[in-house]
Amino acid sequence: MKYLRVNKDRFGRVRLTEENEVAKNLKERVLIIDTNLAFDHAMRFVEEGLDVYYWIANLSAFPSFDDQISGDGFGLLKIDDWGEVIDKVGLVYITDNCFPQLTMRLRELGKNVYGPTPEFVRWEQDRGYGYSEMKSRGIAVPDGAVVKGKTKLLEWIEGNLSEGERVWVKISAFRGNIETFSVSSAQEADTMLSQAGFGPYAEELEFLLEKNVDGVEIGCDGWVVPDGVLEPIAFTLEEKGRGNIAVFQRNSDFIDEWYSKVHDVVESTDYRCNLSVEGIWNGKELSVLEPTPRNPYPVSSLYPRFVKNWVDVVWSVAEGKLIDVEVDWDNPYLMELTISTSDTDTWRVIDGVEDLVSWTDEGIGFRKVVKKDGQYWFVPGDAVVATVNVKGASIDECIEKAKEMADKVQCMGSEYDGTIAESMKEKIEKLNEGDKFHFVAKE
Repeated sequence: MKYLRVNKDRFGRVRLTEENEVAKNLKERVLIIDTNLAFDHAMRFVEEGLDVYYWIANLSAFPSFDDQISGDGFGLLKIDDWGEVIDKVGLVYITDNCFPQLTMRLRELGKNVYGPTPEFVRWEQDRGYGYSEMKSRGIAVPDGAVVKGKTKLLEWIEGNLSEGERVWVKISAFRGNIETFSVSSAQEADTMLSQAGFGPYAEELEFLLEKNVDGVEIGCDGWVVPDGVLEPIAFTLEEKGRGNIAVFQRNSDFIDEWYSKVHDVVESTDYRCNLSVEGIWNGKELSVLEPTPRNPYPVSSLYPRFVKNWVDVVWSVAEGKLIDVEVDWDNPYLMELTISTSDTDTWRVIDGVEDLVSWTDEGIGFRKVVKKDGQYWFVPGDAVVATVNVKGASIDECIEKAKEMADKVQCMGSEYDGTIAESMKEKIEKLNEGDKFHFVAKE
């Protein structure tokens, strides 16, 4: 008799072992390589009935329970080594800008892989290199410079900033030490970097300095393959750490503003993944801040829910094919509201969400979570407790629905910012003043 045997590993997680396993179509199996960001994406595959092998890429000689346990209790097949299942899956879904060489190698072996490739990953991680590459392609970028060492950085700020000007300081790769920050003087920059923990290496680091640009910061998320860009494209407005608003558009000028200018890299590297860009729109052009060769977080929690054929889209991108993406055009606005916490070290129960959790429509989503004995638990290590994901005919409708849903989530020490509506509306009004780009859904 052929059957599947289910047992548990040393953490008590459900594991799948083989015993004369029935051969299944590779289309029914996916390997997800995650960095504890894309749990919602994994669950959409589960909802579609696929077998989802879930590997969390937090490697350490001394592994942390908190870093590895997320996803337990949700029907994911947790694995300790992706190599044990690579021959069983038809799709590998890499959720972050990690392992770009693995993407290339697996494709050489005949696997369909949704994931970034090395060149664009370097654009994001090596800020100075990406800045130079974009300038060489005629992409509008802020005025600035690439400098090596803290001393040169302070000298540049001292000699190039006028009174009232601000400059953004970006560090390659080591964002865990310090995120991008803005200063108006060399003294401010010195203070910030002195607390970043680089020790004797501060003079060896490369910094990208970009002068502040007036306008509205927007994001643009598109699925890209060598043959072109899948439409519609999602445009987003973000309130950092608080929430996002998104709309989808077809026939956007941004294909010429951004995607057409980097498509030679897409073609030459056989890029098949989401390729986002963040920039400042001044009413006439997009001043690009940085590319994002991966899923954007946390706003991408919206896409598995509201792109009805999302799994087909992912498969098509991994295969390098262009298809039409079907979006719910009756509800043009999508909103993600972030429920967060400043206490990232404590396990806590998340109550009030049993009837709200959904991975195929409006509902509550998570990043680090387990379900134990029927109860949802926040897993330490992330400031995001949950996301609220809604759609509506207007910004006001989205805000109202999101706040009503967020009020039902009960988790000690968590909160959300329900005041983002006004700042979102101000940004949208400013974007809609010009003739070239409006923040509205468009066929």
